[in-house]
Amino acid sequence: MPKNRHPEREPGVRRKAYTVVIALAFFVCLGGLPKILSSLHLKINAAPPTSSNGIRLLGAPEAPQAVPLPPVARPVNPAQPTATLPRVSESQEAAAVTNEDNRLRTMLHDSFRTYQPKIIPYRGSLPTLVLTSGSHYVYGWGYRYLVTGQSTYTAADLVHNGALRLLPHGGALLEDNVFVASGVHLDLSSLDVGAIYLDSTPRGSASIVSWGGSLDFRGTSQQPLTLQGWDESTMQPATDTGNGRPYIREVAGRMTLSNVHVSSLGFWSGRTGGVAWTGLSTHNSFGAAVATTFTGNTYGAFVTRGHNVRFSADLFESNQLDGLNIHRGAVGASVTFSSAVRNGANGFHVGRATQRTFLQHDVSQHNGTNGFLVDGRPLVSTASASGNGVSPGSGTRIENSAALDNGRTGILIEGGNGTVLKADQVCARRTGIALRYGASNTIVDGNDVRCRPRTGLSIGPTAPATLLSGNAVSGARIGVLVSSSGHVEMDNSLITRGRVFGISVRGASSVVVGKRNVISGTGYRALNVRADSKPPALSGSNTTAWAYQKNVTIFSYLEFHPLAILWLSIVFLVIVAGLWVRRRRPPPHPYPESTQWTGAIRPAKHARVLVGASVVAQPSPSRSQDREARLDGMTAPAG
Repeated sequence: MPKNRHPEREPGVRRKAYTVVIALAFFVCLGGLPKILSSLHLKINAAPPTSSNGIRLLGAPEAPQAVPLPPVARPVNPAQPTATLPRVSESQEAAAVTNEDNRLRTMLHDSFRTYQPKIIPYRGSLPTLVLTSGSHYVYGWGYRYLVTGQSTYTAADLVHNGALRLLPHGGALLEDNVFVASGVHLDLSSLDVGAIYLDSTPRGSASIVSWGGSLDFRGTSQQPLTLQGWDESTMQPATDTGNGRPYIREVAGRMTLSNVHVSSLGFWSGRTGGVAWTGLSTHNSFGAAVATTFTGNTYGAFVTRGHNVRFSADLFESNQLDGLNIHRGAVGASVTFSSAVRNGANGFHVGRATQRTFLQHDVSQHNGTNGFLVDGRPLVSTASASGNGVSPGSGTRIENSAALDNGRTGILIEGGNGTVLKADQVCARRTGIALRYGASNTIVDGNDVRCRPRTGLSIGPTAPATLLSGNAVSGARIGVLVSSSGHVEMDNSLITRGRVFGISVRGASSVVVGKRNVISGTGYRALNVRADSKPPALSGSNTTAWAYQKNVTIFSYLEFHPLAILWLSIVFLVIVAGLWVRRRRPPPHPYPESTQWTGAIRPAKHARVLVGASVVAQPSPSRSQDREARLDGMTAPAG
């Protein structure tokens, strides 16, 4: 019977030492598998994802089609200058807004005990026609009786109550404010009055405001309804002179515009900025604008605390600030087949604390700042005095739209969660598409960026979990710039005609991975890494068509290093200034007029004369005698 060398082991159990060595070798080979495959020229590339968060990803566009716009939404001449704000007193404008807020509170209070249309004066503004529902309860003899009354009003009722004056050419002039109380419906149609001019006077401006009621402005495609601010003293459209301007506003109710031309309305704030849907913390606003033009207002249209407000086939042109501003608290707003052109600020602006905003088949062209601005940052970053939530905006989608020739950025995303940019066209000179300031889980898919921008796609700072898929960037100085962004995945993208860098990664926190990208152009590097960042891990990508800039001339060097132009300009100014100073050297004496003339040598103060053996000191001549002697020496003939 064989002896057991290890008595502590059970009989029949034997352990080989080489099993541990085999296990270690297996794990070493497994860890070095990428190096082994690359040395054997074997590459295992997983296919890039075809969908993300339920969204089907597209490939790089080749020849994107123009966005189809209906005739109403097409601008006449988008190349004209953009609108600008008037030069007025800011404190005076703010005071006018405060006066309007106080007037509306007074009208709301009075409407609770008014059962018939009534004109109520208010100091500092035009009189207000209050339209209330005539239905009310009457108590008598121990019973409660319901008295029904009028709840729907038209232009004829405004004329009957003295607020609207008919004009000879078929239009009408609104001379008083109109306040539509809760439960009341105001219906203004082009079949009754083709054009309504809201009067603007030094005593105040006429406005139409509904608080809990509903407003309905209707026209037809052949005969649209015109709503225009009007200065009767100058017989011109109303301008903002600092005392306010006519406006239309819906508060916690429904407002609908169909085939309407709105112009020359609004001042200073969003709620008085032109046409505004403004909800309350307890009641949202509703409604829509279809086939409507907003021209020459402060804001083209303004929505705050709105629910499912819809814009379709509209034109926002030459407004002083944003064409359309979807402000905080708006949920489910949609904009389709509309255009924003020549506005002073942004074409379409989606503000903070908004949810599920949808823009599709829209065009933003030649606006003062950005084509599309999505500000999804939370209202506050920490605890606030008002107790507002800190959740960011989410769910904004911009699809099949175009941002053309805007002042700064084509599409700018600041903050927000789950934003989707899909199949959009961008023509920009500065930046095509930019994500920054906490924009997380953003999907940028199938977009086309061209017109030789400085930066095609700018990701960061702070834009984590960004997916770039199927985008085409043409002629950009830097195709994709990732700076302190976090994790960025880039797949199936096409960068052509790059001028400096195809992809530039900066910052230690930037991590770029991707598959099947094509990068071509002429510049310094297809892939550039700076500021302690890691090289991008782009598997299956093609950079063979990138031509390196070898023949560097002074012009190409300055093109790739714009900062050198600044230093050369400083050195040039210093040299020119030095040469100019040397050429205009000042005289030896700064005040030559004060230099005394020294034509003759003055005698000593005390002249010594030798007389015999003694020396006699004679006083020197006086100053007047000395001057006469010098003059005699100058005038005496020579010889």
